[in-house]
Amino acid sequence: MSFEEMKLKAKAHLSGNWPVVIITILIFLALTQLFTNQNRVVTYTQGESQVNSSSAFFNLLSFILTGPLTYGLMVFFRRLREQRANIADLFDGFKRFGDTFLLNLLTTVFVILWTLLLIVPGIIAAIRYTMAYLIMTENPDMTALECIQASKMMMDGHKMDFFSFVLSFIGWFLLSILTFGLGFLYLIPYYNASKVEFYETLKQGNLY
Repeated sequence: MSFEEMKLKAKAHLSGNWPVVIITILIFLALTQLFTNQNRVVTYTQGESQVNSSSAFFNLLSFILTGPLTYGLMVFFRRLREQRANIADLFDGFKRFGDTFLLNLLTTVFVILWTLLLIVPGIIAAIRYTMAYLIMTENPDMTALECIQASKMMMDGHKMDFFSFVLSFIGWFLLSILTFGLGFLYLIPYYNASKVEFYETLKQGNLY
């Protein structure tokens, strides 16, 4: 299956579901991104040491939530293929909080360590682990490390394919920036729904 076919399928799954998709994305962004900007608010009311403390707290809170919520987002987009997704899916990761938190922690550490060598190895590492959350959604008995290993095996020989897949969204990314970020409300669902199609295609051995 080509990238264009994956994207067409993604658009079909999104069609008619945009209200629930947009609300889910906004909640996800609010809980994983906006907390990291809270120091901008307290800057005007607190001293420097308190600002640093508040910033560290909110950054830590965001990091803690990212694993479970990313897992939940993948559950949401996988169920969207079956037209049975709902906002509550976003919080499914908290049922496996230990595994999803550890998955985020391990992938973050591994990518940082590879990036310390050079930028390119860091990018390769990020691509290598990119399917770990989707694998975890299908395999409740697998540990975080096992999902990472499974993702590495799945992406073996397909890292450049996925890199090209990501690059195919560059136009939408630039357009999202030009629209002062509003375009991301379309791009994020479009990319993630397409990524699920890439995963399913790769799993079935039907890539190209």
